[in-house]
Amino acid sequence: MPKKLIVIGGGSAGCFAAIAAAESGADVTLIEKNASPGKKILATGNGRCNYCHDKVTYADLYRPEGDGFLSAVMERFSPEDVLDKFRDLGITPVNKGGYIYPYSEQARAVSDVLKRAVNGTGVKLITETEVTDVVKKENGFTILCGDKKFDADAVILTTGGKAAPNTGSDGKGLAICSFLGHKVIPPVPALTYLTVRDHPYKKAAGTRLSAKVSIEVSGSILSSDTGQIQITKNGISGIPAFNICRSASRGLLEKNPVKLHIRLVPEMDDEALKEEILGRIGNGCITPYDALTGLFPDTFSDSLLRNSGIDPDRVPDNGRKTAEKLFAYLRDITLPVCGTGDFADAQVTCGGVCLDEVDPSTMESKLIPGLFLAGEILDMDGKCGGYNLYFAWASGYIAGKNGGA
Repeated sequence: MPKKLIVIGGGSAGCFAAIAAAESGADVTLIEKNASPGKKILATGNGRCNYCHDKVTYADLYRPEGDGFLSAVMERFSPEDVLDKFRDLGITPVNKGGYIYPYSEQARAVSDVLKRAVNGTGVKLITETEVTDVVKKENGFTILCGDKKFDADAVILTTGGKAAPNTGSDGKGLAICSFLGHKVIPPVPALTYLTVRDHPYKKAAGTRLSAKVSIEVSGSILSSDTGQIQITKNGISGIPAFNICRSASRGLLEKNPVKLHIRLVPEMDDEALKEEILGRIGNGCITPYDALTGLFPDTFSDSLLRNSGIDPDRVPDNGRKTAEKLFAYLRDITLPVCGTGDFADAQVTCGGVCLDEVDPSTMESKLIPGLFLAGEILDMDGKCGGYNLYFAWASGYIAGKNGGA
C-alpha cells in the first residue's frame, strides 16, 4: 500500500509538497481552508508574481552562514531547480535584474499551473476545510477538522505564519506546532512599513527619495538597506524600509528602543556630497531652499531644512557653516520608531517554528517522526525579491519528497 500522507495548507509550500509527494508514489491528500489553493500567490509581486531570485545568499534569508540550515536546503533544491520545475509545469521565466517572473508577468499563471499539477498528480484536494488539531498516535496521525477526521502515516504542515490573514495565514498552524511540543519564535510582521514618533516629515508625504536606511536597536545597528524610500504620513515605506522592518518589529516586541537612521544621497561618498552642498549653499548668494532645487523634490526640501535647523527662506550669513550643518544632517537623520504595519499589511512573518528542531535535509521534525514542516510556518524570512517564495518552494519540495517516500 502506498504511504498515506496529508498536507495541511495549500499555499506555495503546500502545493509543491503535495506534488513532490505524489510524484514519489504517496497517496496524498491536500487540505486547504480556502475555496481554492494558491490564494496568497495571486497577490505576490503586485500581481506579477516574482516567484524566485536567480541567486540566494545567507543575507537574503537572514541566516548565519555557519548554521547550515539554508545551505542544506539549497544543496537539495536550488533556485535553478525551482526554475526547472516551473518550466516543467509550464512557466517560462524572465529575469529582470535577478528578479524572476513568469514571462506573462501574471501571478495567476503560477497559481494555475500549480493547481493543474496538483490535479494531474492525483492529489486529493479538500477545500473549505479548516484543520483544528493534529494528534500524534503510535503509528501515524489523526487530523481533526471540526466533526471530520482523517488518518495518515505522515503529515506535512504548510499553514504559513500570520502575515496576510485574509489569505488564510492566521497562525493556527503555529499553535498546533506549539501544542505538539515545538518551540515557536514569537511571530512579528516583516516586509511592511515603519512608523515614527512625532513624524517630522508628514507634510512631505508621498515624496520618494534615494536613501540608505538602518535600524538601530538598543544602540546597535541590526540591519540596513539602500534604495528608493517613500515618505508617508506616519513614517516611511518602500522596499528598503520593508527589508529592515523585521529588526524593528522584533525590537519593539521585546520593548527595546528602536531608531531609524536615514542617510540621504547614498550614491555620493562624504567628500562628494560635502562638495555638492558647499557648491550649492556655501557662497551664501541664494536661500537654502532655492539652493536645493534639483537635488531634492520641492515637497521635501522645506521640511528637510527646517528639521536640520536651517531657515529655508533666509540667505545665510555664513554659507559655509550652513552647508556643513546640512551635510552632517543629511548623513544621519535619526527618527524614533514607534511601530510597523500589522500582519494585515505585512508580506511575510518573522518568527515561527525554531529551525533547531527541524532537519533541513528532509524538513522532518526532530521531535515528532513523521511530521514535516515547510514554508512560512518555519522561522525563516527574507528580503523582497522572490527569496521567501524560493524558500517555500524548496522546503515544500524537500518535505514532499521525504514525507512521501
